[in-house]
Amino acid sequence: MIGYISQIWTNVAEVKFTSDFEKIQLDQALVMHENKTVLIIKKILDQNTVRAVVILKAEPIAIGSQVINTLNFLQVPVGPSAKNQVFNILSQSQNTAQYRPQTIPINSTINATKENFNVKHKLLETGIKALDFFVPIFEGYKIGIFGGAGVGKTVLMKEIIFNVSKQRQKVSSIFVGSGERSREGLELFLELKESNLMAKSTMFVAQMNETPGARSMIVPMGVTAAEYARDYEKEDVLLFIDNIYRFIQATNEISSALEKNVSIGGYHATMASDVAFIQDRLYKNENGSITSFQTVFLPMDDLSDPAAITLFTHLDSSFVLSRDRMSRNIFPAFDPLVSTSNSVSVNIIGERHFNAIIAAKAIMKKYKDLEDVILILGFDELDEESKIIVRKALQLENFFTQNFFMASAFTKEPGVYVPLEKTIDSVIRIIEGEFLDVSPTEFAFIGSVDDLGKKEN
Repeated sequence: MIGYISQIWTNVAEVKFTSDFEKIQLDQALVMHENKTVLIIKKILDQNTVRAVVILKAEPIAIGSQVINTLNFLQVPVGPSAKNQVFNILSQSQNTAQYRPQTIPINSTINATKENFNVKHKLLETGIKALDFFVPIFEGYKIGIFGGAGVGKTVLMKEIIFNVSKQRQKVSSIFVGSGERSREGLELFLELKESNLMAKSTMFVAQMNETPGARSMIVPMGVTAAEYARDYEKEDVLLFIDNIYRFIQATNEISSALEKNVSIGGYHATMASDVAFIQDRLYKNENGSITSFQTVFLPMDDLSDPAAITLFTHLDSSFVLSRDRMSRNIFPAFDPLVSTSNSVSVNIIGERHFNAIIAAKAIMKKYKDLEDVILILGFDELDEESKIIVRKALQLENFFTQNFFMASAFTKEPGVYVPLEKTIDSVIRIIEGEFLDVSPTEFAFIGSVDDLGKKEN
């Protein structure tokens, strides 16, 4: 099906076709320059005119250039043949030359029904104390890791990938890199390969220097692969998206180029539906589960940003990283008072864990309320009860610091995996005041309270 470029903008081209108009559909792939330039139809203007966004451009696009409608959609590598591979937006392997995996059309795996949803909760332990304790994760959950630039979102994501993949042997991992640095993708690939985890992993990457079309389409590619693994391969899937905000940003750029309406905060009017199209496909059913971990960049560290609010409505848990805590050398820089989880319920995590979370948050909240008083009057002016609250809060704050395996090359300290039960037991003992005579600094970067006094001076 032949067409011609009639107009061209930065990443959008208008194409006129001369025949077979009835075959035109949204999201069909158009090719140019001997199949080296690829565009995707995103808007049908009339029976023979469309607007398409550039996915990959090998040469400059000129008015009058010939375009071929493939009448097909972007293809997604799936199944065992997709594992141990890193793919770009055109499903070309970046680590194996001339590789030909099994593929299916993008978004062809959408399962509209959730009738067989299994409500039985199965804990997914990460070994990260702050995450497992305050934001317990269960199979089929959607977890957002929120934070501004440079607070440790990607390092935390990588730690989760390694810890969970090592603990759960019968699970597939799919990593989607949308709009992030090529260095991070390369580092992750090399680390997965070195740890023998790449054999059960698939990576889809569209870097920050690629077109908004590529950065937006790479996420539904990863989701399609995850759905196929769950519903056809009957696998439990860990889906990692870094960074889902870059996906929103890319869809915003495309909407602006297609002259769609702008909504609140400068975002496009279809942001909510674009996000829902991805998030509503991630769940657990009778075939298996998709548990997703998504990093979310916060512009100006603002949790009230419209993109963050849109994502909050879909997520089961939010793990918020704080710049203030990072500045005080608290890693991970987790803020428990603004993080949330649907799983914090007596019926899901049990009374012991639930009560420990409530008590720990209460102590931390009281300490936060006392910070201004301490700043003005000093610690010594507090009453005895408040002094105990402050001491326990500082002990808890330091206790939830942790050395990561993924950061050991920089910190020169070995990573630590802490079982959830040990974390709960340690927190309860701190809350009960067992260590009031121990300096809060002694709790920094230990595994459990059993390790107190074992750190090298």
